[in-house]
Amino acid sequence: PWGPRYSFAERGIEINSQDKEVEVLTFLSKMFSCWRARMPEKEFSWIFLGADLYGTRINGLDQLSVSSYFDWLSMWLSDLIPEAIFKLWSEFDVEAEAYRQEVADNFGKYADLDLLDRAERTAKGMGRGSNPKDYLVERFAEALLIEERFRPIKISCVNRGKDATVDLELPRLYFLPENLQAPWM
Repeated sequence: PWGPRYSFAERGIEINSQDKEVEVLTFLSKMFSCWRARMPEKEFSWIFLGADLYGTRINGLDQLSVSSYFDWLSMWLSDLIPEAIFKLWSEFDVEAEAYRQEVADNFGKYADLDLLDRAERTAKGMGRGSNPKDYLVERFAEALLIEERFRPIKISCVNRGKDATVDLELPRLYFLPENLQAPWM
């Protein structure tokens, strides 16, 4: 998932050409072009998932700000990687409910105390009053649904340790240099 900006007050909603988001999309565009050139017989589909519900439902961000930010991201994405598909996590909200219920009913199967403790420290550090268990349920539900629906290979925008557990069996690749990770932060 591509998160919303958590610092709208400092960075604003609008994504400008000098912003980290554009730098990441440009980096990915060049990488994707290289793959197409070196593997012309392969067919690639690029799906970007805007994590709008994480911003609004989990972390209490203003819905209009989150929506506007993702409108900007979608615009840049269509300019830099026009073949990509952009979806918002909220588009899967109804479908995801069964996965959320499965995870909530069997939470201990998905998360151990160490993971919950790390999520609590992160939530406290963000200072948004979010519920770490709700976040983990959402991440696990997302991983289950996305894996079942799309069978993707996820190109992660964060460091390896951040999503290893919450992505479950979702295969992941890590290409972004450290300075480009988490462009929404």
